[in-house]
Amino acid sequence: MKIKPPGQDVPIQLADGSMEPLWYAFLTQKRNVLEADDVDNSTPITNGQALIYNSTTKKLTPGAN
Repeated sequence: MKIKPPGQDVPIQLADGSMEPLWYAFLTQKRNVLEADDVDNSTPITNGQALIYNSTTKKLTPGAN
């Protein structure tokens, strides 16, 4: 299940210092960027590479920055 990011009006931190539950759910879902649907990890990323957006495939792919 994909969780959409909370709206811009939703603070990350609550008044008591804890994290807003909506943000916590969203960020824990995204903790491993290489598992995201829009990342092509068919070629492993290597030292010195960055994720570069490919407008043809509409995915992030490892490449030189």
